[in-house]
Amino acid sequence: MHDSETADPVSPALLDLLAVFEGPLAEVQFPGVDQGVLRGLVDQVRGHAHELDQLRAQLDALHNQLTEARLRLLRTAEQGLAYARVFAAEDPELDARLADIHLGGGKAEPRRRKLEVASADSGNAEPLRLPPRRGRKPRAAEEAPTGS
Repeated sequence: MHDSETADPVSPALLDLLAVFEGPLAEVQFPGVDQGVLRGLVDQVRGHAHELDQLRAQLDALHNQLTEARLRLLRTAEQGLAYARVFAAEDPELDARLADIHLGGGKAEPRRRKLEVASADSGNAEPLRLPPRRGRKPRAAEEAPTGS
């Protein structure tokens, strides 16, 4: 929901001024400014805000439709690629061409730190450890009390 859907697009101060022009100054006309001009402009602002809300709703709906269509396309393409790879098992040229196609639909596995595994026959009794991380320590470790 957008702000203009829940709040008046015209500020309270402007509405107060309009109330003065519709009340005590109802019969007064200044050059280019009177209750009719102010009321018309307030209505125009509210009308534009309402129209903008409607267009935003349409835009949101179209964005959702586009996202769903892209997802359907990707899933169908993934299925087609899988079928094509099975079909191309006997055709090395086609298989090589299909091997270069990466649709990007599957999420990549998160990068994990590699264990440096000591060989079993090294006789090392120490437990296996990850190599130290490079870079800054996490903020929580930096802010630990020093015990003063």
